[in-house]
Amino acid sequence: MLRLIHIEIKKILDYKTFWVIVGLYVVALGFTLFVSQLVINNIVEQAGKSAPIPIPKISLFYFPKIWHNMAYIAGYFNLFLAIIIITLVCNEFSFKTIRQNIINGMSRAEYLLSKLYLILIISLSATLLVFLIGLVLGLIHSSSPEISNIFHVKLQFFLGYFLEVLTYMIFAFFLAFLFKRAGLTIIFLLFYTVIEQIIVWWKIPSEWVKVMPMKAIGRLVHFPSIPLPEMNGQGLKFQDYVAVSEVGIAIFYAAVMIAVIYYHLKKLDI
Repeated sequence: MLRLIHIEIKKILDYKTFWVIVGLYVVALGFTLFVSQLVINNIVEQAGKSAPIPIPKISLFYFPKIWHNMAYIAGYFNLFLAIIIITLVCNEFSFKTIRQNIINGMSRAEYLLSKLYLILIISLSATLLVFLIGLVLGLIHSSSPEISNIFHVKLQFFLGYFLEVLTYMIFAFFLAFLFKRAGLTIIFLLFYTVIEQIIVWWKIPSEWVKVMPMKAIGRLVHFPSIPLPEMNGQGLKFQDYVAVSEVGIAIFYAAVMIAVIYYHLKKLDI
C-alpha cells in the first residue's frame, strides 16, 4: 500500500496543474464559507428596514448545526476535486504512464488500487479541511460554545460528506477511464449532471430519484438545517441524520463503478 501511495504522491509533487486546482479549490471554498455569513447579515439587515417586526439574526455557523451546513455547502465544490482525478487519470493515457507502470511490474489491480488510495487521501484531506474551517467559523459565531455542542452527533454529516466526496471522485475516475480525454470527460460530467436534474424536474417518483447516481451521491448530505423558524411547516423537510439506506446506495454505486473499471482494465490493450 505504501509503495503505491508513494508512486502516486511522486507523480503529483511536480505537477503544477494539480496544485493550481487544489489552490483554486481551497480559495473558492474558504472565500465562500467566510463571506456567506456577511451576505446573509446584509440581506437580513436590508429586509429588516421594511419589515413590520424585527427580523432575528440568522447564522449558518453556530454549533452544532454548523456541521450539517458546512458539509452541505462544501458539496458544491466537489467538481474541483473531480477535475483533479479526471486530469490525473487522463494524463496516464495521454502520456502513456499507465503503460510504463505496467511494463515496470505494476499489476493492473495495483494500478487501480493506487488511484483508489489517491482518491481516499484527497477525500480525507478535503473532509479535514472543511472540518477545520468549520471549527474556526463555529468558534467565531457561537457564543460560549460547549464541548458537547462542538463534538455533537451532527458530526455524522462529515462522514456523509466524506462518502459523498469519495463516491463523486470514483464516478469521475470511472468517466475518465472510459473517455480517456480530460476535456471530453469534464464536459460529459457537467452534461450528465444537467440531464439528471432535468429528469428530476419531470417529477418522477421519489423512489426513482434517490437511486439516480448523482442524486444518490448528493442525498448523503442534502438540505441543511437553516435556522428560519418561519419556514417550518411549509413543506420543507430538513435532514436530521445521514440515512443508512442512502449510504448503502452510494457504496453500491462506488463498488459497481470500481468493478467496471477493473473489468475494462483487464481487457485493456496496454
